[in-house]
Amino acid sequence: MTIFRNVRVEKRDWMLGFFKRFTYSATILFFVLAATVNGAKYAGEFLNLGAGGKPLALGGSFMAAEGEVLSGYYNPAGLPSITGPQAVFMHSESFGSLLNHDFLTYGRPLDSGTGKAALGISLYRLGGGGIYVTGKDQNDRFYVISEESHADYAGYFSYGRAFSEKLSCGISAKLIYRDIVDESAFGLGIDLGGLYSPKDWLSFGISLQDITTTLLSYSTGKKEYIIPTARFGSSLNSRGGGFGAAVYLDAETRFEGRRFASQYNIDGMSIDSHFGLEVDYRKVIYGRVGSDVGNLTLGAGLAVKRFVIDLAMRDHSELDNTFLVSVTFGL
Repeated sequence: MTIFRNVRVEKRDWMLGFFKRFTYSATILFFVLAATVNGAKYAGEFLNLGAGGKPLALGGSFMAAEGEVLSGYYNPAGLPSITGPQAVFMHSESFGSLLNHDFLTYGRPLDSGTGKAALGISLYRLGGGGIYVTGKDQNDRFYVISEESHADYAGYFSYGRAFSEKLSCGISAKLIYRDIVDESAFGLGIDLGGLYSPKDWLSFGISLQDITTTLLSYSTGKKEYIIPTARFGSSLNSRGGGFGAAVYLDAETRFEGRRFASQYNIDGMSIDSHFGLEVDYRKVIYGRVGSDVGNLTLGAGLAVKRFVIDLAMRDHSELDNTFLVSVTFGL
């Protein structure tokens, strides 16, 4: 028994050492690529609308969340803390039904104990209509030939593993397909995540998204690169007398030179903030409020046996509000 225990410890130590070296190298590569790659501004914007009623009601701040199958999309390092198989379905109508946003994910734990791990698979879809294809008549006047639709899809395949009670890491591979009128595109990208919880009530998360500079290759021969994005987050939680409270705070850093389209910018680097507060009673009734890049978000949740229903609303000063509902199934 002692021999097998020592083998497991050595294996875990080897994996931890390998992941540390890999993460260190990947982080260096991330900042080099982010600073030097000539990518397309907003090329990956369709992937940034978020997923799930709870995260979106919290202003999109979910980098340091644990025990949520939605972590496969936000930060795969949070997956190992799920206690059983989970599935989430979300539907949203954004900006006055201009866009339909759907998300479906399933995850399950693989191991338990100190070396616990989990797998997740997710499907992300953003689509709508209202794209007018026009032409010119003999008098150079424009006329509508047809009204077309568009859709973007992304499949996430996620894995997360805990290396200790405080540290877990994860990776997500995503396959992208875009269909825009008479063009289509394929892409493949990698996200890395880390989660560190020095205390039961305190966690820090990091997600390096599109770390390989995701390439979108179009049927017309055109190519676009999604520049890497770094997201940092923290969470604090407390319970007492049947009530619970949690505070989430994220910062999103891009290197696309967004300037006025971001909250804060320094030369080519931009920073956006996400903030959320959640209060619950006996983990049955939830109330949430947040700020998503300065826009107000609100939401509520209700847990009934193995089901959790989450509602969220995102205010926008220039476009119509976004409303969404998501349902979590504990399988």
